[in-house]
Amino acid sequence: MAEFRQKLKELVEPLLERHGAYLVDLALRHERGTRLVEVFADTDKGITIEECAEISRDLGRQLETQQVFDRAYRLEVSSPGLDKPLRLLRQYRKNIGRRYRVDYASGQERKRLIAKLDAVSGTALTFVLDSGDAVTLDFSIVIEAKEELPW
Repeated sequence: MAEFRQKLKELVEPLLERHGAYLVDLALRHERGTRLVEVFADTDKGITIEECAEISRDLGRQLETQQVFDRAYRLEVSSPGLDKPLRLLRQYRKNIGRRYRVDYASGQERKRLIAKLDAVSGTALTFVLDSGDAVTLDFSIVIEAKEELPW
């Protein structure tokens, strides 16, 4: 499965680049006897439904032309959505000003902070706590960052 996923990723990434987008995640699952391919894509400005539809059409044609699947499959192309954690450093830049729950590694411990993303500089992510104190973390120690929604 990992080898197939990698082959699919190699097919998807260049297509997304041609559309000015990038791959955030790729999920392969079985659902009701059909293989489900979920492509989570984004752009540095945010991806639209129309862009997702266009990517889906182009990717579907490419999958059919190259006969990637030998049986029925369903393809879904979408933005990662609010419920998905940030996975790539480039996602942080467009989300400055939003509040996140961030799990990170501190030595052998896993720690958590809830704060507003204030700045991104290189791989340094600066968050501002409710107290007003700033905390800077290197992207490499972030385990997961999910947006804290106000509701």
